[in-house]
Amino acid sequence: MSEFRPRVLGRYSRLFLLILSEINLLIGATFFVDPSQSIGLWPWPVKELAVRFLGAIFLAIAFGCWSVLRANGWQRGKILPVVGAIFYAITAVIIASQITGSNLTVALTWISFFSAGTIGLLLTIGLHGWRRGPQDNISSGRPSKVPKLFFLTQTIVVGVFGVLMLFFPGLSQAQFWPWHVAVPTLQTFAALFLATCVATAWASRQADKGRILALLPLDASFPALALLAVGVHWNVIVSPTEGSPSSLVTAVWVFLYSFVSAGSFILYLLLRRAPKNA
Repeated sequence: MSEFRPRVLGRYSRLFLLILSEINLLIGATFFVDPSQSIGLWPWPVKELAVRFLGAIFLAIAFGCWSVLRANGWQRGKILPVVGAIFYAITAVIIASQITGSNLTVALTWISFFSAGTIGLLLTIGLHGWRRGPQDNISSGRPSKVPKLFFLTQTIVVGVFGVLMLFFPGLSQAQFWPWHVAVPTLQTFAALFLATCVATAWASRQADKGRILALLPLDASFPALALLAVGVHWNVIVSPTEGSPSSLVTAVWVFLYSFVSAGSFILYLLLRRAPKNA
């Protein structure tokens, strides 16, 4: 009978993702709730708003792990380990490149964590396979227009910004990032942007609503938490020395984060209420 049932996560893969989710939840909650006490936990000096942004990233990854665990079959949640692996791998390289100017013990701890997470996620993907089979019962055909347009818009925006932030951080800092951060911090944010770019590009081609539903909690949570962090530290955004290059830059970022967060939440509700055969 197993050949007629959707492939599901194995016991050890579920345990790994559960442990990974709890670690990310602990890190994310600590960073987001108490950033002043968490500054020393990062390899290089960061300010409270950046710590809260990092916390938002880790919390979003925790939500992504839970989505994989709750998805109806491996094939519906498989893109989320890809997101985590890309973010972890790029961030590990960024920290390694900054190791001479960082707290060595802290840097090595983070590099070990991100490397182990990357390997574990890639092994999970390898063990369960990428190609779908008839037993996975994945809807095929043309994707719906609204989700496709929504995800393609995100793909273009986060892809362009992610590349600029990773490879041209000085230009990005001066022209369009809404507050002053260190170069490796901006590149770490870029890692999430690029990981999200891959996920939304994939989602834009999906006709199966279960696959889209699995991605949306991560897609909605990070921008929502980021907006909350910005609201708490609004004085930094409007600071003449540390803040945004212009009011237009601030407005654009607030709009983009609001668009993605609200759009993901609305799309999630619409898909959950849609008939199962839709």
